[in-house]
Amino acid sequence: MKAVLLDRDGTIIVEPPGERLVSQEDTKLFPDTLEALGLLANLGFAAILVTNQAGIAEGLITEEEFHKLNDGVIEMLKPSGINILKTYLCPHGPTDECVCRKPKPTMILEAAKEFDINLAESYMVGDRLSDIEAGFSAGTKTVLVKTGNAVVQSGYATFTAANLLEAARYIVNH
Repeated sequence: MKAVLLDRDGTIIVEPPGERLVSQEDTKLFPDTLEALGLLANLGFAAILVTNQAGIAEGLITEEEFHKLNDGVIEMLKPSGINILKTYLCPHGPTDECVCRKPKPTMILEAAKEFDINLAESYMVGDRLSDIEAGFSAGTKTVLVKTGNAVVQSGYATFTAANLLEAARYIVNH
């Protein structure tokens, strides 16, 4: 199976205040998210969310609250027709030295094993260097989107896109 592995915050939804999504009211899709995911859905790509959520480690939100908010995000994506197979979550902070936090490829490799994903035919799309490094290490193609709060460049990125719609068009054409 081919899949698009997507970072969530700053990639499909607008980066929340303080870079931590802690309320449904702060959840806003980028204007092109549904169109972009619709293009991918029409090509038969499944989608998997792969997200670092340091806000859990920081005590700003519980894991249960994260899942409730994430379910809300997935509900917002339904009109696109994309099938979100699963959300892989790292609840640790940057200094926790866990095995799952991007840029480590663990969450992507777990998804590949669970869903029999052909990583060489799949894409990791994100707005941070850690997303691109994780995808590169896992063996996916990578697309860096310039929609997050941080200004990032990466030599590991297969392609750099202004937004998710440009990323989806690239994937559709390649």
